[in-house]
Amino acid sequence: MKWLIRFLKGGGYHLPAIDIGTYSLKLVQLEKKKNAFKPVVYGELVYDEQVFAGTEIIDRFVLANYIRQLIEENNVSERDVAIHVPLAACFYSVISIPSSKNPEEAVMNYMQSIITPEELSQVKIDYKILPISIEQDTVDIAIAAVKKDFLDERISVLTHAGLNPVVIDIEPAAINNQFYLNHPESTNVPVCIVDIGASFTKIVISFGGYPYTTRNLELGGFSITEQLQKEFMLSMEDAEELKRGNNVKEITYEEAFERVITKSIKKIATETMWTIENFKDRFNLDVDTIYLYGGSSKIRGLVEEFRMLTGKDVLVGFPFSFAGIAGYEEYEVAVGLSLRYKGDSNAKV
Repeated sequence: MKWLIRFLKGGGYHLPAIDIGTYSLKLVQLEKKKNAFKPVVYGELVYDEQVFAGTEIIDRFVLANYIRQLIEENNVSERDVAIHVPLAACFYSVISIPSSKNPEEAVMNYMQSIITPEELSQVKIDYKILPISIEQDTVDIAIAAVKKDFLDERISVLTHAGLNPVVIDIEPAAINNQFYLNHPESTNVPVCIVDIGASFTKIVISFGGYPYTTRNLELGGFSITEQLQKEFMLSMEDAEELKRGNNVKEITYEEAFERVITKSIKKIATETMWTIENFKDRFNLDVDTIYLYGGSSKIRGLVEEFRMLTGKDVLVGFPFSFAGIAGYEEYEVAVGLSLRYKGDSNAKV
């Protein structure tokens, strides 16, 4: 009967959203009643084997089987879904132009200035004129570009899983939209959202309800595990246990934190502050608050260390706090994607 529900609800029916991560898959579907959202489905499936090398899929059929398993385990009969393009695999920028200038022409001129004609022919470009602008007498335009080959591969994987990706958004938009779902009161000040995932850390600075500045770091939970393995000559399983905050083979977590984990936190904090300073230099606006998301943001002592290193107010973000549910920091992308619906013109791809 879900097809009938979707038909009756029309364009406002919110799709099941799948966050295809390098460590696991996350699934979320929201339902909107009046002006309030509630999660009707959410679940995670951790891979039993290595599925990704960076953003590259090692075996499409293996990934498709995991996606099919996730859908079946959560009793989702809907075939139309929303997915995303990770920040590591897309380009995103906001440009400011005089209000008298043609937006489409400005977008193409900008893209032609940063990539070659050959590269331009290989990407899908989308743009949106933002309803706000930071500087007076200007128009702010969000631009997203994704390689066509990447899109074709993701669509192929979903098709093999028996699904139809009718909405493909970009990761910074999903992270941003999740944040404002939970913090609608924060639109009048810039905020920094840091998602520390398994393979990558994504930094997004948002203002007025939209992502303005992004940065992607090839640093996450996997690299911390590898460093713990090397430093203490541990197996991957023992290194993971140590990273979770437990003592392993007479090695205390406190020692591991001081000798290894803090180095990664310092790198992420340094890159975060660099991104904040970049935003400040361009828009003359400072960022006072940093929100941490992602599975690796749960590392014990990370929040306090981040606060000390940045001198900012650092808070942990809860993607389901709109529904009164704490935790689940790793669901930020899936929650943001689940706000999308078929025919949603705000999706970036």
